[in-house]
Amino acid sequence: MEFIQDIWVCFVIAVASASISTTITLTELFVPVRNFANKCGHMIGYLFQCFYCMSHWIAILAVAIYQPILIKSEYYLIDLTVSVFFTITISTFVNGLIFKVFSYKMKMKIIENEIAKL
Repeated sequence: MEFIQDIWVCFVIAVASASISTTITLTELFVPVRNFANKCGHMIGYLFQCFYCMSHWIAILAVAIYQPILIKSEYYLIDLTVSVFFTITISTFVNGLIFKVFSYKMKMKIIENEIAKL
């Protein structure tokens, strides 16, 4: 039962990290934060522009906090690393879905604006 709970925790972390990273890097709400990050340095600024990169760091932090262990061995740090990569993989799939939806909605908005101009 504990294994299923750990898989569930990894899945929840993945979805949350994808959602948080997309919100931070792509929405208008966080433009001031992204502008401030750009002033702090190139790499920090890039992190706040790249939803893929941001989701990695969020997933790493969340796995470090919640510590779901998918593979149990003598090496706890390696077990956590496996959980991190599993979570990042799921997060990447979710990010892809979210980005597809964003792209589709932007395309539809452009088409609506062009039709309204006619």
